[in-house]
Amino acid sequence: MNLVTGDWIPVVFNDGTSTLVSLKKLYEKGDEISDFVLTPPQRISVMRLLICITQAALDGPEDEAEWLNCEKRIIPESIQYLESRINKFNLYDDKQPFLQIVGLEANKKTKLDVIDTVKASGNNPVLFDHSAIPEGRIQTDADKAQHLLTILNFSTGGKVGQAKWRNENNSDSTYASPCLGKTHTFIKGGFILKTIMYNLLTKHEIKSFPNGAFGKPVWDRFPTSNNDIKAFENASQSYLGRLVPLSRCILLDKDISSTDCIFGPTCKKLKFEYLPAFREPSATVILNKKNEPYNMHVSTDKHIWRELSSVLHLAKATEAGGAEALKKVHRLLSDEISSIDIWVGGLANNKGKLLDIVDWNLSLPASMLNSLQLAAYKKGVDNANDGSKNLGKAIYKYCLEMNMENTLSTKAKTHYWQTLDNSYQTLIDTVNNEASLDGEWRKRIFSAMNSAFRYACPSNTPRQIQAFAQAQGFLRIKKADNNNG
Repeated sequence: MNLVTGDWIPVVFNDGTSTLVSLKKLYEKGDEISDFVLTPPQRISVMRLLICITQAALDGPEDEAEWLNCEKRIIPESIQYLESRINKFNLYDDKQPFLQIVGLEANKKTKLDVIDTVKASGNNPVLFDHSAIPEGRIQTDADKAQHLLTILNFSTGGKVGQAKWRNENNSDSTYASPCLGKTHTFIKGGFILKTIMYNLLTKHEIKSFPNGAFGKPVWDRFPTSNNDIKAFENASQSYLGRLVPLSRCILLDKDISSTDCIFGPTCKKLKFEYLPAFREPSATVILNKKNEPYNMHVSTDKHIWRELSSVLHLAKATEAGGAEALKKVHRLLSDEISSIDIWVGGLANNKGKLLDIVDWNLSLPASMLNSLQLAAYKKGVDNANDGSKNLGKAIYKYCLEMNMENTLSTKAKTHYWQTLDNSYQTLIDTVNNEASLDGEWRKRIFSAMNSAFRYACPSNTPRQIQAFAQAQGFLRIKKADNNNG
């Protein structure tokens, strides 16, 4: 199975048909493929692979001017690059299997299920998978390629077993993979070729990163042993080296019917540093109360519209802000396009445990990337947060009057936010049209507060009616200065 010529990436074409394609076919049909059919962690991993291949093939782009004119070069130069390195993309190979350690040994093999982030195995929770079996599940070559790429981007840290490489045992605790737990943003272009182009970074942009080394893909500078310091530095400290990270030592069995693999930690010399030493290009960075930067975590219970002002914020690479690629596209939007489609998602974790996968697709007016509109949008979200707080006060008062424990707040606030989740387009439209936040958006907040209060607090008996009336006065929302700015 060669990833350049073998079909393994599930896609949907512009005419609605779905199939698996190889890397070569994906580039050849890049203007006919509309999207992937992948889980959020798989999408992130495949996007990073394609960006890495494309930027290595272009050896750039150097700056924004070159980026604006690189679209016509992406297909021929990426295909030429892949064909020149076709032997490095074999899933099974005696000399150098793709992203795997040749000759890797282990006292005990593990099941292939461990490299699938949504299968129940090891630290992976059941999620929607209830078919785990002791002997493991047989997987196709396409499955193995997808899972191998994904686990290297999303493996948890800590103890992950042991493996022997060139007679040296690797058994120490290890770093979490670069993508785990972070909220990732990619710009969608209507078809894959455009999507790739939109998410490329220029060498000029990369130089502004805390660690500004362009580097090489890991397959072009693969470690030969635990002592290959230069290769490990490239793999962990450069832009291209980290896009497809060598975060684990893995070796797949060649037998298609085998359910086993070797899965172990890397050596101590491979260190994945995070903020402030290195910034992931598709992640959103925000500040804590101490004004220190950290990556926005994936939230499984909060719709992304509530964090959209952070996701879309344009700032220097060393400051808090959204995905780096948004900056160039923002300038392009003002000249050519009136709207932007973005995908936001990731894999949530709690230390060594994988929790759940989330993703959102949003179509936004280009004006949402302007600082004034984002400030207005943030104010609208703040209004919604104030509504939640006042709802909580009303619930507390109701329970106090009923002489009961406050067991209704979670129920009420869940209902409140679910109602607003279906109404956030009103806030986007308000900001885009430069209308007052005290208009339709304030009405939606007030309506959601009252609906949630009625849902959680019964008013059938005389005592309930009295408590309801006493608490209802807290259901108010202050005005937003009669404007959206």
